[in-house]
Amino acid sequence: MEHNDARAFWNQQSFAYAAGMDPGLGRFLQWYEEDCWRYIEPRLPKPGAGLILEAGCGAGRWAWRLAPLGHRLVLSDLSPRMIDHARAKARELGLEQQIVSYHVLDICEMQALPDAHFDLVLALGGPLSLCRSPQMAVRELSRLARPGGYVLADAANRYRTALDVVQSGQIAQLRALLQKGVFERTGGLCDCRFGPDELVALFRDFDLRPERLGAVCPLFPYLPSLEQAQLLDDAETHQALRQVSARHAEDQHIISVSGRMLIAAQRHNPE
Repeated sequence: MEHNDARAFWNQQSFAYAAGMDPGLGRFLQWYEEDCWRYIEPRLPKPGAGLILEAGCGAGRWAWRLAPLGHRLVLSDLSPRMIDHARAKARELGLEQQIVSYHVLDICEMQALPDAHFDLVLALGGPLSLCRSPQMAVRELSRLARPGGYVLADAANRYRTALDVVQSGQIAQLRALLQKGVFERTGGLCDCRFGPDELVALFRDFDLRPERLGAVCPLFPYLPSLEQAQLLDDAETHQALRQVSARHAEDQHIISVSGRMLIAAQRHNPE
């Protein structure tokens, strides 16, 4: 999808993000955030002592969890409407002092932000899969992290997507998906999807040392249907899947059959 088309698409989606998405996804989103938090929390700077970038922030999912803990954040997104919603939410929650600045930026071109400026760079919610060039995006994420700082990103798994494609009968997508990692969703939005080793290699190519790779919401597709998400309404099922996350998320076999992967990497420190 072209740059302007992508911006228009996310502008349109911004109202749903600001409203908290479909209520039927509530427990799934809770599970998603719990799985991501397991990787975020150990890499946070001391509250007030560092600076965090939420790149591809949407309406500010992580800002509203981190700012009340005393962390200072910069928010950026391709969509100006997403940024408008994030700014309004900061005012509503009384967190304006914790948000240092807002930027309408393509994750592949963030030259408006200075080099080596952030203790932690978050690119969660899939911007690495949704951008036009993952290589350009990871180069920028690495550039922005200070030496010794961290970059955390999640992305879609091409091999689990291939399984979902076959099961849904979308066989025409299979060749481009397996050969190029390209998946076309309804509405013309094209995703970049990665093999686990490919994602690790991409980060290594740009001066980032991968520390952890895990499945987020293991065994589920990258974007679950409402029906799939509602499986979590059963308390026993919900608890069983949370235990899978806690115990098996970094098992390479579980990663290979899970739709979403999260990588945590440290910027090389020459010292």
